Amino acid sequence: MKLYETVFLELLKAGMWGRKPQVPQGFAEWTKVVMSAKSQSVLGVVAQVMLSDEEVSSHLPQDMKARLKKFLMNNLLTHNLLNNTLIKVVSTLREGGVESVLLKGQGLARNYPQPELRQCGDIDLYVGLENGERVHDLLSPIAEKVDGKEYITVGKHYHVTMPGGVEVEVHRYTDNHLTKKLEETYQAASAKGTTEGLVVYDFAGTPVNTPSDEFNAFFVFNHLFHHFLTSGIGLRQFCDWMMFLHARKGKLDLEYLRKLLIDMDMLMPWQAFGCVLVDKLGMPEDEFPFFDRAQDGKTDKILSRVLKEGNFGKERGVYKNRGTNYLLNKTRSFFGHIAKSADLVTIFPKQVWHQYKNTIAVGFNVVWTDFKIRLS
Repeated sequence: MKLYETVFLELLKAGMWGRKPQVPQGFAEWTKVVMSAKSQSVLGVVAQVMLSDEEVSSHLPQDMKARLKKFLMNNLLTHNLLNNTLIKVVSTLREGGVESVLLKGQGLARNYPQPELRQCGDIDLYVGLENGERVHDLLSPIAEKVDGKEYITVGKHYHVTMPGGVEVEVHRYTDNHLTKKLEETYQAASAKGTTEGLVVYDFAGTPVNTPSDEFNAFFVFNHLFHHFLTSGIGLRQFCDWMMFLHARKGKLDLEYLRKLLIDMDMLMPWQAFGCVLVDKLGMPEDEFPFFDRAQDGKTDKILSRVLKEGNFGKERGVYKNRGTNYLLNKTRSFFGHIAKSADLVTIFPKQVWHQYKNTIAVGFNVVWTDFKIRLS
């Protein structure tokens, strides 16, 4: 690992756990640290440490400090925009008789020491199979743009763009899985986790549902691991998962969670990624459920790939310099996923094999279905 990557991780750990960063004497590659944080979508946390720690801040150029302050202000404004949009959407759906469940995003931000430092993405709302068209009708009058109704039954979600450019993904399913057995197990867990034991957050007086703790613990990791095997994933998702587990220490039904991980054939990947949280991101070993030191041989390989690819693979060649040709972009992505699967087979052979088959089967189906819709 390069020195600037080590310093970047040290600053990230300092921000997540509220401790003083240890930076080598004379370190000067601050631009590379900022670029790493930006690539991993954790610049909010890292920038706050860089500006607030007197020793670090004294070594930063004035123009860099000004840009970091501007970024933090914009990130705060984005949080406010997303929270207000979430309130508007949830309230509109509730008034129309539809209860939704917030996935990831602004719900997970609540577990951060300073929620406004988490970099925002979009809003993911689960509404179930039976509410897709009803939600479409309720949101269309208040949205800037909504996918056509032909997309309601295609895939696991469709898109709604709200004022201010906030993207909302309306989910029919929380996710799908790669084999019939895994799909049945997952959908049963999802149905339970989005209807029972919901964790409700107060957003300026509006109750917002999030999944049950046990399902959320699995769901957040499942999302992280899926993108690690396919497009790529950043350290923001690792931090989301880590701070969720930290906040829920002692509250999880560990017997249920372990059974779900075993049934989904995810216990070993869970433990391997747990070593990254403990060894690289500073999580206390006793706070990580089912920690297994025997899996730490995968830690450096996992982290190296994450640092190389960036959040959602935006540093991968297949996602850079994309053109406007839809089919060409999809073809490049498809072969990029296949090559990635082959490269990861030595780390997670069984999961990669399932993902390889799924990429082939689902990839062609998604492109063909979307292509037909575009021509209709």
